[in-house]
Amino acid sequence: MTYSSTGVAYGSSYVIAENSDEAYKKVRKFLDENDLGFTKYRELDKVELIADSYRYTDVGCLLHL
Repeated sequence: MTYSSTGVAYGSSYVIAENSDEAYKKVRKFLDENDLGFTKYRELDKVELIADSYRYTDVGCLLHL
């Protein structure tokens, strides 16, 4: 689910969360509450860490809040 009639790519989301479980739950809750896509396709393929607020990680990007 990466495209909708509104032009928003709902299949690609960026989330600020403490961990991958919290990130997954935030996205899934948004999809469920807004009834986006078919229920069976609301499972996320992956949750990928793209930035961290801790300076010494292997992520390569630092998140400033």
